[in-house]
Amino acid sequence: MTHSRLARLAVLLGAVLLTGCSRYDLYEWLIAEEREKAGLELAEATLGELSVTYLSRGSPSDARALVMVHGFAANKDNWVRMAAHLPEDYYLVIPDLPGHGDSSTAGPEAYTVESQAATLVQLMDELGLDRVDMAGNSMGGGITAYFASRYPDRVDTIALFDPAGSTRYPSELDEALAEGHNPLVVREPGDFDKLMDFVMEQPPFAPWPVTAVMEEQAMARQSINDQIFEAILSSGEQLDLSGILPAIKAPTLIVWGKQDRVLAPENAEVFAAGIEDSLVVLLDGVGHVPMLEVPEQSAQLWHQFLQRHPEK
Repeated sequence: MTHSRLARLAVLLGAVLLTGCSRYDLYEWLIAEEREKAGLELAEATLGELSVTYLSRGSPSDARALVMVHGFAANKDNWVRMAAHLPEDYYLVIPDLPGHGDSSTAGPEAYTVESQAATLVQLMDELGLDRVDMAGNSMGGGITAYFASRYPDRVDTIALFDPAGSTRYPSELDEALAEGHNPLVVREPGDFDKLMDFVMEQPPFAPWPVTAVMEEQAMARQSINDQIFEAILSSGEQLDLSGILPAIKAPTLIVWGKQDRVLAPENAEVFAAGIEDSLVVLLDGVGHVPMLEVPEQSAQLWHQFLQRHPEK
């Protein structure tokens, strides 16, 4: 963050604390600042009965198209800091999946891995994108891998950041779920801080008023997040992708934080063994969300990988 942006943040934070200015104003300002820094603009697409909100940068007519898919209980803004470090000659599309962020909610059938992948196809068709390079984190990584196996003619490459899709090596999340507790769902005050500590080894700084708003939003979404998580678990064979990994022919970058407590980093070897053309990078001191914890390094890894694999 530049000195000028820090100064403006200090002024706005002071207004919140001293004059009663809404902490929601600070939250909205920071979100807008991050998006502006990355050159991203907000847009919306109507896909049948679904309304899908997304961030975009550039034009699809003269640029390589990159689609980024967030994880469970997350949203499009998880990718913004990483997007700021990607070269400007890429066309970026970062959607909120149905039931997440600002996109519309739907029935449980819309939240399975298969349905979420089909929604991405619809969005690509709406935007006139025949082929893209796709990246996904966590649940979004599982969706991206499934997408590449199901729609091989729609992707040139994929990048998987701590992806869901292998159950071979259990994690701390699996232990918590076995005890009847899901640390990924915020239910009461204090849970949001616990969530941040659980999913990230290097949480990015955010002032208290902002985290307070984010906690309120997460608590308000408790019911829909429970519904989405149950739909993911009901995906059956889509939850364990090991059987379909050999069908992925797109060159694949696999990035995993060594300190991931949500999905065990040992599962990287499952993806690497199943996908013939794959490259694994393990990041020391990083948890489950590399694009938030080390956004510049994450962007560089993906950009370098893309440069080695030209568009088809």
